[in-house]
Amino acid sequence: MRVKSLKVFTGVLMFGLLLGASSTAYADAFSLTSFSFTNIQFTPSAGTAQFTVTAVTARADAGFNGGTQISNLSNSFPIAQASAVVNGVTAAATANAATRSVSGESTAFLAGCTCQAGSFAFATLTGTLLLSGAEGPVDVNVTALETLLWQVQTDAFGRYAESGTFFDLLLNGAVVFSFQVEALHPLLGPNQFGMVEGASQISRSIRLQGNSENSISVRLSATSLAINEVPEPASVVMLISGLGFLAGALKKRRDRSL
Repeated sequence: MRVKSLKVFTGVLMFGLLLGASSTAYADAFSLTSFSFTNIQFTPSAGTAQFTVTAVTARADAGFNGGTQISNLSNSFPIAQASAVVNGVTAAATANAATRSVSGESTAFLAGCTCQAGSFAFATLTGTLLLSGAEGPVDVNVTALETLLWQVQTDAFGRYAESGTFFDLLLNGAVVFSFQVEALHPLLGPNQFGMVEGASQISRSIRLQGNSENSISVRLSATSLAINEVPEPASVVMLISGLGFLAGALKKRRDRSL
């Protein structure tokens, strides 16, 4: 009976060695953040409102393991676009004066390594809002479409995944819309998953002076972070070996009871 138990343990140990040798192929951590703010409109209760975009910027950063990093910036008008890619980590940002829109997308995907990575997308749009054809205070309705998609996921060895967003629209330096989340449901630990997807039309009424020129500033960012911590093969072997010892001991105890 002792020989049979030894065979069982030896088989389990060999399986543990094989699993330990290939364990790095199964360590994944993933984060995706996509956020856009489009079709910005200003509708006054009297007179007319003319929104003119004067400048756009887009920036994209991607970094891997605290070393390799790429950063690109664009001020091209009327469309600024920037992207960065390094070791499966990506970032892309766009600011479009023609469509009055800003968008950013970032991803961080790690597989089979003890490592960390992050990406950052940032877009801005600035301009002027001219109210004409009306005297005194004028109510202006501000509307836009915001779209959000975020997903974070870790497998059995993924340590951390995080998604974050930031957006605001300023009129004469005062906040009209603001949305900021430093970490959208960060995942701490293995085998976790989270996802949110949706679009909504937002609006707000503000009061401005007729026959006036006002400054508009729009800013948006999307960030992703992922951290992997692959266990040493020896740790996996010890875990499997322990199960082998336990299986052998239980079998020996059961045989004695017969």
